Formats: sequence, structure tokens, C-alpha cells
Amino acid sequence: MFFPLTHDDPSRFGGYRPVARLGGGGMGTVYLARAADGQTVALKTMHARLAADPVFRSRFRLETDAARIIGPVHGARVFDADPAADIPWLATEYVLGPGLDQAVSAHGAFPEPTVRALGALLCAALVQLHRSDVVHRDLKPSNIMLTVDGPKVIDFGIARADGDDHLTRAGAAAGTPAFMSPEQATGQEHTASGDVFALAGLLTYAATGRGPFGAGQPADLLYRVRYAEPDLTGVPPALVPVLARALGKAPADRPSAADLAAWLEPPGGSFSEHLPGTVLTDIARRAAAVFAEMPRRTAPDDGEGFPDTVVRTAARPSRRGVLAAGGASLLALAGTGAWAWHDRQRPGGAGGSTGQGTPAADLLWQVPSDSGSGRDLPSAPLMLEDRILVALESLMAQALDPRTGRFLWSDEDVFLFHQMTTDGKRVYAVGYSLEDDAPYVVRAVDPATGKAGATVARLTDLRGRLFESQLLCATDTVLLGVGGAGRPSTDGFRKDQSWFLFALDPRTGDRLWTRALPTRPDGSERLHFLSGRVEGDHLVLVRQAEDGGLSLTVHEARTGTPLWDTPLDGDGPALDRAAVAVDAQHVYLAADGLVARRLADGVVAWHHEGDRPGTVHGPPAVKDGVVHAAAKGQGLVAVRAGTGRTVWAQTGRADMEADAPPTVGTAYVYGESATGLAAADLRTGAVAQPLKAARGRYFAHGPSGRLIARGEAYTAGYPLL
Repeated sequence: MFFPLTHDDPSRFGGYRPVARLGGGGMGTVYLARAADGQTVALKTMHARLAADPVFRSRFRLETDAARIIGPVHGARVFDADPAADIPWLATEYVLGPGLDQAVSAHGAFPEPTVRALGALLCAALVQLHRSDVVHRDLKPSNIMLTVDGPKVIDFGIARADGDDHLTRAGAAAGTPAFMSPEQATGQEHTASGDVFALAGLLTYAATGRGPFGAGQPADLLYRVRYAEPDLTGVPPALVPVLARALGKAPADRPSAADLAAWLEPPGGSFSEHLPGTVLTDIARRAAAVFAEMPRRTAPDDGEGFPDTVVRTAARPSRRGVLAAGGASLLALAGTGAWAWHDRQRPGGAGGSTGQGTPAADLLWQVPSDSGSGRDLPSAPLMLEDRILVALESLMAQALDPRTGRFLWSDEDVFLFHQMTTDGKRVYAVGYSLEDDAPYVVRAVDPATGKAGATVARLTDLRGRLFESQLLCATDTVLLGVGGAGRPSTDGFRKDQSWFLFALDPRTGDRLWTRALPTRPDGSERLHFLSGRVEGDHLVLVRQAEDGGLSLTVHEARTGTPLWDTPLDGDGPALDRAAVAVDAQHVYLAADGLVARRLADGVVAWHHEGDRPGTVHGPPAVKDGVVHAAAKGQGLVAVRAGTGRTVWAQTGRADMEADAPPTVGTAYVYGESATGLAAADLRTGAVAQPLKAARGRYFAHGPSGRLIARGEAYTAGYPLL
């Protein structure tokens, strides 16, 4: 519900104009506000009387930092903030959905699959916070907002760095009694395990409609939290032992957030598939209400609260207003009813376009998943025609439907994501063995089930147990891998091991050629290669030396004969510098501008610096004879692959980042910016509506029409146009 502004509410905070009140309390007021371009935000402010207190200012700053850390996937996107203003303020995404407390109160307790899906996504949120040494300290139903994309954690007013208690008085219990951890209830240190305790209580509430320690006066609640056993009556039987352990009195007895997520065994598919229909309808209603006429500013209220009733006149949302609204779910929901509910009934899932010629500003699906192999490798998914494979918990592969994010399979028998590859139709994996002297075996993996099947090759001179083995790439005729000989090690390479780059014929399993690689010192964890690709008769590799230096090296694919190599200099992260683009004629890389080297001999074919020499270019992408890259602080550029001549170049994009290759669709090219995922017309470079997308790396899956995002703890799908 929106409440009218009072006459003494400020008319502007930074670039945002309050249009209604959302709520308030002892610390400050939260407004619904709009930017000049129509973007809708939730704007949190601090009471002027508290702004003079440095302790409260510090807490506000920490709340802003924590909101940024959790990011837009698991929390509300932070658009802007000014903790140093006379009245500190924070502008975030206006989340389109009810709080968990509102949803359970209005629609009843959730069924078991919903609780499992909710819990797993909230665990992913905690993992992200705890990795940055931040603890929330006030997880409760009202601080969890439900959207069709997943739950969002809000209100970090008492969050702080793990181990930092200088903002809390000794012996003071800060938080909400019904969902406090026992240690928090006694004023002791509340660590990451305290957040897990609170999450288990929150899931108990979702499953039963009440907390595990009942209700009543704060003193009674604090006593039960400290000494009483949790009441799990009504919790689905399969969840009782999981939640009971997470509600253990001793922090050491509780699982980590990652372990709890695994125990919950969340169902596959998108979060919206598991939300009750009445909740989805509630989300749709709230989305449409954002575009209703706001209540008029009134005289000050009596200080006891906001009016109970506000009369509004419905207004039809404009398309521009829909795209500008904060919250990824709005475009799909406003004016259409519960999109996610009806979309389940349609084959193929959610559509990827607005039908108006501009990219839809909506997340289509999102699932929690690990970002890579843990060995400094890219988090790129393996792309097949009808599914993608992503790393799960740094070891095994998980298969997802790229259109819907629906879980297809994961297989614990297929280990180590850097030991898998695909040619787009077939999947190959190294057959891991616990036997020290077991040979290196390459097996075919059934894309439909994830089960390892027929043996493709058996290399008796190489060892299959070596963790550092790799499969780099595959085509119909060549399968490239890295293997070693010598005693296995559980903590990196051994200097007495021998290592080789080899090529196999995937049809016969015959070895085509073998090339020796440098040895690594004991304990080294840098794999030999960061990428590999076969283009025609050429094998293009990015090789990593023990000291971290990178080189681009090209071989004949059928014989392994080295043709040429060149250093990949620069100060950026290794994975950024390793992102080169290849077509039938050239290799394209960022090096003091954009450089094209002839694939056959490495000779520089052209060097593009742009209009401003010294401009930093990001890694390039090439498609249909055009090379695209981001010029830092300027925008995206497009040049002819054959000549290096400019096709178009954006200017004045101060928000443009240059640390990842653009992603090229059929009508648009996408690049990362500080304000979202920027989209530009593929033909002209004209700026299109940016997607409201979380930070991550983006990959095009053409057959499904999806832009696949890979973050630290999630995989997501957006429309690819």
C-alpha cells in the first residue's frame, strides 16, 4: 500500500523525487520515488535527528555496502546512495512482490517443494554475503521479498562485517527475538552460522505459518530461543531433520549455508513454478499498482502511523514506464495477470521479446549454481543445441534447459568441469578413477541423462587420477586434451610429473599427436591452458605459464606442429586477457587497441586504435565479418573483420566497462556497463533499452534465443535478440 507524502517530506533526494510513502519506523522513512527517466525505486532515508549521530551514519553506510554486496540477483539492486548527505539516503530497486510474512499470512503456509526452492535460493544469497565476510543478523519473514525470479533479501540495517562488533554494545541483543540465534539472544557474537539458524527458523515459518519458538513477549521468546527445543510440528517430515540440525543451539553443530542448500534438495525448474497461484496473482497486482495514480501530499499525520485507507485512481502503464520500473519482474507482469502462472501452461516457457523491436528488460529464469571449476577457469557453459552444461559445486556438471532454466540432470560420476568438453552435439569427459595407476580414459557422456557411456579412448601411458588433466575442445574430427604421467597429488601438480598436450580422433580413439608441456613445481594449481579452439586446420590456444604469464599459440590441428605464438601482455586478470576471438582468417585480441593477426602465420593484419589513441579496449567478439569490443568509458565499437575499418562507434558512454567480450545476438550486441547490461543496435550502434541484469559473464545460446548469464553462484537466462 502507498501512503501520501506529508507537507514536510523532502521533494527530492539526489536525482529521485518521492511520490508516496511505503513505510517508516524509528530509523527513517522509505519512499516510492521516481527518477527523471521514469525509473521507479524504493528510497530509504534516515531521520534528520539521527543523522547527526556518527554511529547511526556508520550503520547506514554499512547497510548500503551490504546491499551492494548481495547484488541484484539475491537482493534489491542498488542504483544510487549518499550516506554523507544531510539526510542520508539509499535508492534501490522497488521489489515487485509481497514479503514472506505477507504472503504466508494472506495465502497460507507453503507446500514442501516451495519451501525447498525458497530455502536453496536464500542459501545462495547467504553464501554470497558470507564469502564477503558480511552477516545479515536480522533474517526474518518481513525481510524476504518474493518475486517470480526468486526471493530477495532486504533490510541490512544491522548487518556488519563478520567479527566486527564495534557498533553493538557488549551484552546487547540486536535483531528480531523470534528469529534470533541463541548466541545473538545473549549479546554474543553472531557469525555466519547465526544467519543459518535464522534461515531455518524462517523456513519453519514458511512451512507452518509460525516460527519455531512461537510468539509472545520478547523476554519469553529470547528464553525459548536460548533453552527450548524448536517446535517443528507441521513441518513436512522430510524437512524436519534438516531444519532441526540448522536450529542447533551450538553454532558448530549447524551446517554452512552451502551444505544446507544441498540438504534441501531443491526441485528443478524456475522459482515461479513452485509459487502458489494466489501468490503469483498477488505479485501481478502489486506490479500493476506501481502505475496507479499516487496519493496526494497531505498535512502531517499525528505521528502514530500512516492512514489506513488511500483512494487511488487506476492508470494504464505506458510501455516506457514499464521498462523504466525497478524490478526484473515488472514487464512480464504489469497489466497481464500472473505471467509466470499462465506461462507454465505454454510449451517452451517464457517468451524472450516484447515484440516492439527492443530488448525486454526482464530476467526470464535464474537458478543457483557454482561459477566454475575452482581452478581459475572461465565460467562459460558448454553449449549444446537443446541444453547447456554448467559447473555445479566446482566439480560435476549440471544440465539446464536454456529456454526455461529447468533442471535436466547432474551426475556425480562425471567429475571436474575442466575435464569435460563438447562439439555441440556430443559430450566427452575424462573417466576419473581412484586407482593411482589407472589409465587416462575418455568417455562419451549421454547428453540426455548425463551418464558416462562408451569409451572413446584409453591412453595407458597417462594417468586418469590426475586432477589437473583437461579436455580443451572438440570437433567432429579432433578432440584436444591435456594429460600427465607420474604419482597423483591431492594439492596441485608435482614437479616429477610429466605433462602432454594431445589430439585424438573422436571417431576411432586413435591418438593423432602428442606434444610435451613444461613441468610445474610442487603445489602449483595453474592449469596449462585457459582456452582452446579448433578453427579449420588451426588449433588456437591460450597457454598459461607457471608465473601467470599468458601466450597465444597456434598449431596445426591435425599434426600439432607449432606455427606461431605471441605474448598476451597487460595488467588485467588472466581470464580477461585470455578472451580472444577467432574466425577463418584471423585471431582478434585487445592489445593497445584491437589487433587482428593472421591465423596462418601470426602477422598483424590490422591495428585499430579508434578515435582516441590509448583507449583501453576489452576482449573482442567476432560474428558475420564484424568485430565488436567495448572501449572503456566510450562505448561499444564495431569494425570490419577483414580491414579493421570502423563500422560504428559509440561515444560518451562513461559507464561502459571493458573487461569481458560483448555478446552478439541477431539484432543487438550486448556489453556490460555500470548501470546494467547495455544493448546496441547491431547495424548502427544506436543505444537500446538496457536489460536489468545482474553482474556476470554473458554467453549467447542461439538455438533457444537466450542470453545466458553466469555469476558467482547463479546461472540465469535473458532474451537474446
